Amino acid sequence: MKARRVALLGVAGLLSGCVYYNALYNAQRLLNEGEHARRAGQDSVADVRYRDVVRKAAEGYRDQPAGPWAADALLLLGRARLRLGNLAAAEAALARSEELASTPEMKMEARLYRGIALLTGGEVGEGTSLVSQALAKLRRGPVAAEGHLWRGDVLLAAGTTDMGWWDLRQATEMDRALRTSATLARARWAVHYDDTLRARTSFDRLLSYREAGAREDTVATLAGAAATRWGAGVAARFLGGIDTTTWASTPRGRIRVERARLLRAAGDTTVAESIARHVADGVGPAAVEARLTLAHWRLGATRDAGAVHDVARLLVGSKEDSSVAALLGAIRRFDGLVEVAPREPLAWFAAAETARDRLGAQAVARSLYLAYADSAPGDPWVPKALLAALSLTQDEGDRAWLRGRLERHATSPYVLAARGEPAPGIDDLEAELARRLKEIVTR
Repeated sequence: MKARRVALLGVAGLLSGCVYYNALYNAQRLLNEGEHARRAGQDSVADVRYRDVVRKAAEGYRDQPAGPWAADALLLLGRARLRLGNLAAAEAALARSEELASTPEMKMEARLYRGIALLTGGEVGEGTSLVSQALAKLRRGPVAAEGHLWRGDVLLAAGTTDMGWWDLRQATEMDRALRTSATLARARWAVHYDDTLRARTSFDRLLSYREAGAREDTVATLAGAAATRWGAGVAARFLGGIDTTTWASTPRGRIRVERARLLRAAGDTTVAESIARHVADGVGPAAVEARLTLAHWRLGATRDAGAVHDVARLLVGSKEDSSVAALLGAIRRFDGLVEVAPREPLAWFAAAETARDRLGAQAVARSLYLAYADSAPGDPWVPKALLAALSLTQDEGDRAWLRGRLERHATSPYVLAARGEPAPGIDDLEAELARRLKEIVTR
């Protein structure tokens, strides 16, 4: 009987150990899924996975805090908490995992992630020290790669460039899954250090990595930073590889639109519009973005109020998009105001406000402010319209002409306020204008 009881206890212990091991196995699988989702830019999915890891790893550790897999459970728990931003809890779990670790490799892995937790919290000195200690003993692989990525970023921030660039290269070479993150960091620091060669090769690599398409927003932001540093034309050349990339269609289209914007800013409007039109002819979010971009370009370029309506044709097929719907609504409002303006001159002013503030059609707005001033010369808001037209005028001769017209309204509260002088009555005028514009718009 005693022997049977011992045997049953042994089986129970074995089963308990198997259940515990399976729980940790599942936690590790969930952590891997979370890491994959995070690198793909699916942050909400990643957070769900990390929370599941925390729950499973914490339960496992509480069940057997002195068991053979306690250090593994704590390591998983610490890494998941680190990703979730629970830095103090992550550091505590990782420190305890390091104490309990049964192998030097696990001890150094826990130390490395402790260092990353400290770096994430801004404790650069101690965090870098722990990461460096771990990297000196860890084998080449994904864990070491992440350490190199973090240390490289810290070293480049501190101006230790040679070692920083080396670290980022190690991160790229050791773990294919980190090559996009490491190359994004490389591009960012290349812009910072005015290194056009590294910047160009970094963008070339990003456009050659299929998985980098999930980070197209960051690529676009970096291209904008490059444009600020070296000019829009240089940044557009950095994105030249987008035409041959293996990225998925939506991120590829979005970066093509970004390149078109840069080319247009650099003065190459023909090529820019050709690229944007090609993307606009497609389907999906990138096509919608391209249509909106073309619409804004045309609104910004036109001087003809009648051409505003034509822009709506570009957007009709995308009206389910909220940004498109908002722009179409503004165009309808503009059309309605222009229609009634010959009978009610203040509608010219309302249409000008819509053109300027909601359509970005600055030249059209200027002409409509002047149309109002010409059609209702005795209105007390004419000086406000002339001042608005002046703010939209670049030509110095036209500006002088407008200043001459404003001299005829030298005692207007609007002109006095523009000169920085007391302007009695302006609040009443503004309140009455707002009331009358509201009537016109809602009629």
